[in-house]
Amino acid sequence: MTRCVSFVTTLYNKAVFLPFVLAGLKAQTGPFEREFVFVDDGSTDNTVALLKELTEDWTDPVTIVEQENQGPSMASNNGFAVATGDLIKPVDGDDMLNPWCTAALLEAMEQFGTEIAHGLVSPETFDPTGKEPAEAFLERQVDPGGAPILYKNALVRSLQRSRTNPTSWLATADLVKRSGGCDPDIFIQDYSIELRLMHLAGKAAFTSRNIFVPPKEAPERLSGNEAQILHDLNMALASFLDENPLPLTQKFLAYRRALRRCWAWARRQKGQKTPFSKVHRAYLRVYFPFGISPDHIRKESTVFQQGARLRIPGAR
Repeated sequence: MTRCVSFVTTLYNKAVFLPFVLAGLKAQTGPFEREFVFVDDGSTDNTVALLKELTEDWTDPVTIVEQENQGPSMASNNGFAVATGDLIKPVDGDDMLNPWCTAALLEAMEQFGTEIAHGLVSPETFDPTGKEPAEAFLERQVDPGGAPILYKNALVRSLQRSRTNPTSWLATADLVKRSGGCDPDIFIQDYSIELRLMHLAGKAAFTSRNIFVPPKEAPERLSGNEAQILHDLNMALASFLDENPLPLTQKFLAYRRALRRCWAWARRQKGQKTPFSKVHRAYLRVYFPFGISPDHIRKESTVFQQGARLRIPGAR
């Protein structure tokens, strides 16, 4: 049976990146059917008009969803909801897929019989405002090859490494549906859905091949807001721990990762370098973690809000 991949791309003021994003989507190789779902999250530039123009002659199904600005979590979930393929490939609106991306991920999934596979981001970047056309950039990309490997405990790997860019993974639509998608209470969607998927899947395939190329500079790229990223990583962990009764070893690993982020941020940004600082004392609790709860993560993560403007769904 021929597989069908739904490429779900979320967009917010991404007009300058569209030629590269679309070139990567169109260049995908492999023996599978494809559909393209684009969710515009209330763009105020000409993203939608340009998207319609550039995809007008595409022969594969194209669905464009337009919504008021709700953030990337809701945009992703709304895209997943209208996707009809048996596989889902998320794509951030400023990432360019390498031509072999989907085929490599699908090959890894099929080799190990997993519901999800993920790969690496390219060390190279593209310049959306440069002189080199997107197609020319793709033509000079070289597939490094490499055999995929299997992670037998995908959740532990995710807790240790937090590979949080959705553009790096491919999963079955059934797994995405069972996961509930992205946590709508967290602005940046990446880690919340990663934790859910890896927990449900149990095991995951990994390929060392470069899956996508990020932009050289993206003024509105969320990965540029470190405080928002670290805050949302911890909020995703706290919510995930509320939802799932994990073994103690995995709980302790999650607490250590979350509270260490708080301490490292306070030490670097706030100058709290002594072992007597409040944040450091909270971090040391993870070595005697009985009685600790996800609310401790939420409480200590307020350190990321000090001096930063974070987007928190539902907050006023």
